[in-house]
Amino acid sequence: MMSTRRVGRAAALAGTTALLMAGGIATALPASAGPNCPAGYHCAFAGSIEGNSKHAYFNSDSDFTNDTFDYGPDWMKVNDNVEAASNSSTGGYESHYYYDINYGGGLVFCVNPGSSVDYYQLSDDGVPGNHNGQRDEASSLLLRGTTTIHCF
Repeated sequence: MMSTRRVGRAAALAGTTALLMAGGIATALPASAGPNCPAGYHCAFAGSIEGNSKHAYFNSDSDFTNDTFDYGPDWMKVNDNVEAASNSSTGGYESHYYYDINYGGGLVFCVNPGSSVDYYQLSDDGVPGNHNGQRDEASSLLLRGTTTIHCF
């Protein structure tokens, strides 16, 4: 027969193990799904998020000049044509879009995991590539962990 001291230690060990397991599950990053974007990807759109003209990024991309949208004219480059974005990160990464290639020129906008920004929410000055608006301006994408920057 086990002593009460051993039973108490076994119960304490079991309880601690259960708490650690529960804590590990509670701290795991949840998958965050943005609209019209596959799990684990960051999607840029020409037009509305509801449209089919998109390009899905799994990692950061320092240069959009050779990227084209998946649907639409073959010539439709992603560079300076991003009009909406969706973030379906499974690792908790924010999508940070920059004015110039190599993450230069300043931040255009960013999107939190599980969130999106549509065409009508981005400012537009009507001149793509001049760094005065948000729509039709992005040239690179940097995935970052949680920041204090206000994102969509």
